[in-house]
Amino acid sequence: MGENRRISIRLHGKSAAAGFFFAAVLCAFPAQAQPREDAESPVLVELFLSQACNMCPPAAALFPKIAARDDVVALSWHVDYWNMTTSENGRWVDPFSEAAYTKRQKRYNMNIRHRSSIYTPQAIVNGAAQTVGASEEKIRELIEAAPDDGAKVFAHINKDGAVRFDIGKSEAGGNAYLVTFKKHVVTDITSGKNAGKTFDEVNVVTGMEPLGLVRRRGGDLTAPAPAEGEGCALIVQEPGQKGVVAAAYCPG
Repeated sequence: MGENRRISIRLHGKSAAAGFFFAAVLCAFPAQAQPREDAESPVLVELFLSQACNMCPPAAALFPKIAARDDVVALSWHVDYWNMTTSENGRWVDPFSEAAYTKRQKRYNMNIRHRSSIYTPQAIVNGAAQTVGASEEKIRELIEAAPDDGAKVFAHINKDGAVRFDIGKSEAGGNAYLVTFKKHVVTDITSGKNAGKTFDEVNVVTGMEPLGLVRRRGGDLTAPAPAEGEGCALIVQEPGQKGVVAAAYCPG
């Protein structure tokens, strides 16, 4: 299959700054309402990395190419365990790193690799497969191999300006989350192992809020629209942070 085996509506924006609260309401899914036929189920690709990790620049450079695919929702999570690493240039504390993102990576590794150990850069595809985050060929293979049976999502703006996600039926249902991210970030590294390098990144996660439960029959979720230059994405995932049921960008 080719680069665009899945045709989805590419709905981008930039994320709210860390700590920006998105109030979201989980509503009953009207029996007569269904996602539009042009809604699709993109593959969720998550990159775990750190600006303090000297093996991560190639993965950060590759990720914009992965994120540009129409059949992918791409999110970059910055972990915090590299922040204490020292070098002849001192240490660099990644400004986008969070302990919660390290916890998310650890859960994936227990689920997928059955190990408590973690590494960077690491790519997780649809919550079910993993590979080195700088391996373009392997990431592409995992995207192409991902089952095309996720719940379809149609994302649009309501008349009141809120984002609405209409989520179709699925085999399992799952927990829904709103992930905020910065669409484009350029960081000049001035210390640590990557001193003198520049990270030119996309879709850098700044926050994650639970929205509620989406049942097998589907449902709809609403949240405030992202501000200009900001963006967000919906993730619906099986309990225990297992398989991805649905993923979609917010409009805007």
